[in-house]
Amino acid sequence: MLVTVWTACSSTRWVHPTKKEEFLTYDWNQCERDWLNKMAVNPGIAGMADNQSLQRQRLARCLQQKGWRQIEEE
Repeated sequence: MLVTVWTACSSTRWVHPTKKEEFLTYDWNQCERDWLNKMAVNPGIAGMADNQSLQRQRLARCLQQKGWRQIEEE
């Protein structure tokens, strides 16, 4: 039970080994643009844009490919 409470109160943040946090917004926006471009080119995936969970997963994967890692804070 206590672990559940701690997990619920914890938050995460993105870190990069060589970039400062200010660059997260730039990379995040670039990942969003890439996703929107994919939807424009392939209308078959446009319906997936409504799925917020899937969109977050794709953005997270894109950020990870750019070297960002999500860490948990207490």
